[in-house]
Amino acid sequence: MQLSNWDDYRILLALARAKSLSGAASLLGLNATTISRRIKAMESRVGSTLITRDKQGSTFLTQLGQAIADHAENMEQHAHAADALIGHETPLSGTVRVTAVPFLLNRLLMPWLAEFSAEHPGLNVSLIPDSKNLSLSRREADIALRFGDPEEGGDAVLAQKIGSVAFSVFTAKTKTQLAYEERPWLGYDPIATHLPQAKWTQDLAQQNGGVYSNLLMHDLETAFEAALATRTRALLPVLIARQDPRMIELPLPSEIPTMKRDVWLLRNKDMRGVERVDAAIAWLTNANMFQ
Repeated sequence: MQLSNWDDYRILLALARAKSLSGAASLLGLNATTISRRIKAMESRVGSTLITRDKQGSTFLTQLGQAIADHAENMEQHAHAADALIGHETPLSGTVRVTAVPFLLNRLLMPWLAEFSAEHPGLNVSLIPDSKNLSLSRREADIALRFGDPEEGGDAVLAQKIGSVAFSVFTAKTKTQLAYEERPWLGYDPIATHLPQAKWTQDLAQQNGGVYSNLLMHDLETAFEAALATRTRALLPVLIARQDPRMIELPLPSEIPTMKRDVWLLRNKDMRGVERVDAAIAWLTNANMFQ
């Protein structure tokens, strides 16, 4: 079994990162037809299948293909280190995949992306709005941001707390600033009652009239937009709602404890030392976006 040159390894590494022929082609400045032809030639030389496709059309490496790509990634890291030693720092390239609930991506992460892109213009950032379905251990994402204590991945996943988000009660401003505190509450669907903000909302409503809107929420992103559109009261992250001039914050009862949710960053432990991932994690932990 033999691969002929570094370009073969680069193609497998790009496929591992992009999960598609077109994505790998984009990373390498080639076209998908060339990538497909090169893969078939590699498979012919090694005598084994290197890629497979799922029902949705995504491309994945076989066990052998992934093992070769892992070695290629190590080779790439050593090459970057050697360049740094002789004073030729190589700009970071490739794709970093970040998954999180939509609210974290859209409201907290998005405003900071221009800064990161300016610092690393060769890196692509793929934002994947998903709460739990993507696997870090299978390399479907490089980094996950999660509300609450992490429960996924076991020993294969490293987790670190990078901040917390405080909540308070908000509603949409109107020209007539009367009866804000008489508006109905945005509650949560029964299948979402495991969310801490669902329980907090229930406690607040019980102590403040208990009238609910006929809208039922499943996530914070929808709750934020619904509070603006329907003249309801909602428990929302202070960091975002206080900055929106369309919102007004309502007082919390003193007997309700401070409402906060921790934000955790998760990564596959085998991705330590991968420069593109390390750069993104350094940015996420130092950007102060949760303050």
